[in-house]
Amino acid sequence: MFTYHDYIWQSDALNVKGVSHGFSTRLGGVSKEPHLVSMNTGFFRGDSDETVRENIKRLCAYAGVSEAVAAAPQIHSVTVRTVDLSGAGEGVEREAPQPCDGFVTAEAGLTLAVRVADCAPLLLCGETAAGGAVIGAAHAGWRGTAAGIAAVTVEKMKALGAENIRAAIGACIHGCCYEVGEDMRDAVAKMQSRAFADRHIRCRGGRLYADIAGMNREILIDAGAVCVDVCPECTACKPYLYHSHRATGGKRGTMAALICIGGRR
Repeated sequence: MFTYHDYIWQSDALNVKGVSHGFSTRLGGVSKEPHLVSMNTGFFRGDSDETVRENIKRLCAYAGVSEAVAAAPQIHSVTVRTVDLSGAGEGVEREAPQPCDGFVTAEAGLTLAVRVADCAPLLLCGETAAGGAVIGAAHAGWRGTAAGIAAVTVEKMKALGAENIRAAIGACIHGCCYEVGEDMRDAVAKMQSRAFADRHIRCRGGRLYADIAGMNREILIDAGAVCVDVCPECTACKPYLYHSHRATGGKRGTMAALICIGGRR
C-alpha cells in the first residue's frame, strides 16, 4: 500500500528495518519556471544546477535518506550498476562515469536515485542471510521494461546476497492514458512474448493502450520478488501533481525515486 505525505509517496512494501525511501511528486521544491514548478530533479530542463541540487537536498530530507546520492544520465537501457560510497555525488555533484538506468548496493549511507516523468520508477529492497540489507533502483520506460531491467535489477541484488526481495513501482503513466502504436506492441512481443504483450497492451476504442506498471510487476514476480506494490496514480492524469512527458508534450521537469540503507546522517 502507498501513502502520501510531505510531498512524497512511500510504500509499505519497502518498510524494512534500516531502509528509507521516497517517490517524489512535482511539489515541495524551489523551481520557479512554470513547467518546472516546483520539485524538478533533472538538469538541463531550465533550472540552474544550484536549483536542482537544492531540490534534491530537500527531497532527501522529505524521504529521510542520505544526501550522498548516486544518479546518472538514463538511456532506456538495461544497464544496472553495482555501486558503493565512492559513487556518492555521481550525477548530482559531478558527472557520472557512464549512463545507466539502475543501481544496486549493499552499502549503508548511499542513496540510489532514478529520474522519471511518465516512465515507471522501481525501488527494491532485500535481506542477506547475515541480516544486512540490499537495495536497488531502476528507471523503466517501455523499452527498458520489455528488455527486462526489473529482472536484471533483481539478479544484481541476488548477486549481493539479497533474499526476500520486495519491490514498489511508483506513479507512472497508466493504461488509461498511455496510447501506443502497433510497432511498440510488436517490439514488446519480440522482447517478451506475444502473450505478454497481449496481457499488457489492450485495445480500447480502436486504439492500443499499454500498462508498463503491470509489465514490470509481472517481470518482478517472475524474477523472484516476493512482494510488488504498485502505486495506482497515473502521472498523465494529474500533471498538476506529477511531471508528465506525455501530458505536456515534453515541456516538463523530472521527478525522482530515492532509496537508502541507514537513512539520513
